[in-house]
Amino acid sequence: MSPSTAEIRAISNKEDRTNVKRMKKEEDIRQSVKDKFYPGLFDQASRETVRQSVQDSKPYPHCKISKLINDDLLRRVHKEIYSKLNFTTKETDIYKVNQTGDLANMDGLDDQERGELASLFELRNAIYSKEFREYVQYVTGCGPLSPTKMDMSVNTYTEGCHLLNHDDVIGTRRISFILYMPGEPDDHWDPSFGGALELYPVVERDTPANEPTVSVPPQWNQFSMFTVLPGYSFHSVEEVVVEGKPRLSIQGWFHFPQEGEIGYKKDAEKSESLSTLQQLEAAVDVKENFEQYKTDLTEEATLGLTEEELTELATWMNPVYLNTEFIGQITDKFLDESAVQLKEILNQELFDKIKTATFKCDEMDNFTKAVMPPHGTGVRGDWAVQGSPVSQRFLKLTDNVKSDEETSVLFEQLRSYFQSEAFRHWLAVLTQLLPTGYRGMARRFRPGHDFTLATTNLRGQPVLDATLCLATTPNAEAAEKWESCEYGGYECYMAAHEGDDDPATYRFNDDDGALLTMAAGTNELSLVLRDENVMRFVKYVSARSPGARWDVAFEYDLEEEAEKQE
Repeated sequence: MSPSTAEIRAISNKEDRTNVKRMKKEEDIRQSVKDKFYPGLFDQASRETVRQSVQDSKPYPHCKISKLINDDLLRRVHKEIYSKLNFTTKETDIYKVNQTGDLANMDGLDDQERGELASLFELRNAIYSKEFREYVQYVTGCGPLSPTKMDMSVNTYTEGCHLLNHDDVIGTRRISFILYMPGEPDDHWDPSFGGALELYPVVERDTPANEPTVSVPPQWNQFSMFTVLPGYSFHSVEEVVVEGKPRLSIQGWFHFPQEGEIGYKKDAEKSESLSTLQQLEAAVDVKENFEQYKTDLTEEATLGLTEEELTELATWMNPVYLNTEFIGQITDKFLDESAVQLKEILNQELFDKIKTATFKCDEMDNFTKAVMPPHGTGVRGDWAVQGSPVSQRFLKLTDNVKSDEETSVLFEQLRSYFQSEAFRHWLAVLTQLLPTGYRGMARRFRPGHDFTLATTNLRGQPVLDATLCLATTPNAEAAEKWESCEYGGYECYMAAHEGDDDPATYRFNDDDGALLTMAAGTNELSLVLRDENVMRFVKYVSARSPGARWDVAFEYDLEEEAEKQE
């Protein structure tokens, strides 16, 4: 029997009431989520303003939202973080930061633990809510985002913390974001404190420019986000130089849709991961670019120096290192450990000239004060930036020195000494190795700017590293600072990562022990036989350091059978 018209109308009315209730419930949920954010954020006019700022932005799509979260909620989050969470200091060649675990893991907390972090839990869920994901998709034009994959942690950058240049391309990351809570809620963060987000244009894909074009200092409740673009979205976090004012932030990512989700693309993660590995592996040593000596050395060269060579070396070296008996003691140590550090290697007359010239230069550039120097400081005359900052940045002395500026003249002399046949022969006697070629340069690592990331010896045989460090050290206090390694500038040798195919952990695992760490010193020559697959880097020089790390760094190519002579 068919239902009557009245019955059909009743059923329809009941369904309408159900739909109205459902729609009201959904609207209540949406409003509840929106209440977690700053008033007016979701207004159409506000959305359009942010959307336009993203479209107009350079060097790649990004935006800054001055106020993102309901202020009362954010203050509660700030309080919970400092009272309930523990931070672990993590440091590698690319960063130094204090970090919590992944906030995605909060779902595994028991009721009591979750209750203690109720506001943080509320904030996390609001950021990854459907409403805010749709907002992000609209203003950035990034396309679909995963509704399930959360990737977020709390970071605090205390004095000396930093994050060097990288493009954030790991796995399925699509949008990178930072929510700032620096200092105390009612404090103003002065840009001189450091900690700014810096965005870099590219010279070409995968090659960022040496200096950023956008700097975004943090402020309370400020939200920055940008589209993660392989080979383009290069950025860094400027070192925090202020004491007692941590730069607290929540850092996270929205991801591409995962398998089974709307908008999923099978090859998205694969293409992103390969690009990331290319970025993080940086440069490698190859057999090219060595200047070959015109003559060969025989085994007899390891027995001793000629009178002419001793006379030549005595013009710049400390005479103690020309003593046959003392050289023998150094040789024994080198053969046993494959590394030695020789203090006071330059004679006093030459060292005094260099010490005076470098300190004068550092004072002129304001490198002897604990402040963040502007980008471009120190770039003049014969000293130019050597990049790209995805793998290194420092000032390099040009190959053809034209000025009579004192540091240029002195470091050109040092460079010529390292290229000489007499020094080659001295190395052969001391190390019992036979150098066949060389490559090297004079460098200046500026505080607040310069570093090298880990590069790997993939040449198939060892290489001999000879580095003369002349870090600015005007007094005993400065020497102690360099020796502590807390101010960077040290050189570190590490075993290469073995078979790590996961781009999320490549180079971000700081648990591996260093094979050798040498603090920045002054008038010290280090000799290291670097085996195949050994990485090395010069740690970022802190803006709080005593001055610049000046050095002359050479590598010497060895005979194919060199490893048999160890």
